Amino acid sequence: MGDDGVPRPSHLPGALVRDLRLVMEELESVLGRADESGASGIAVSASQLRVLLALERTSGLNLRELGEAVGSAPSALSRLCARLEAMGFVQRLPSAQSGREIELQLTPHASAYLREFRARREKALALVLESVSPAGIKALGAGLSALHVALAAHAEARVPGADGNWAPRSA
Repeated sequence: MGDDGVPRPSHLPGALVRDLRLVMEELESVLGRADESGASGIAVSASQLRVLLALERTSGLNLRELGEAVGSAPSALSRLCARLEAMGFVQRLPSAQSGREIELQLTPHASAYLREFRARREKALALVLESVSPAGIKALGAGLSALHVALAAHAEARVPGADGNWAPRSA
């Protein structure tokens, strides 16, 4: 347990965790401004974005599978998907495997939105990174690679529980 009451492995300095949190908060601010400057005038919530990204990764998920992918309860997810459908981002289609199930797929409008969304965010990040030294960029790249690996391992080791919260996988 760190001095701040946050549990962490003994090799992980509390200052690093705090600094990463501060950087993430500042990044959220920079990216939030980029998100608000979209030419489409459409904004999606964080929950809606998670759904769009999950469907982009794996098209044709049903509500149960999508719930597992984003860690959300089916009732809340159904309303969220209805809203995305009304926005023209998601379409519900009969499942090829079962006539009783519905598959969810992104529309071309959603794919275009995600391309524009990413382009705005990358432009905002590039503007910030312009002031970082080449050595800093190299160190950042190495750190991001390690963080990406850790995030993938973390996601793989967790599953959604019956209460909708994510919990460690049991062996």
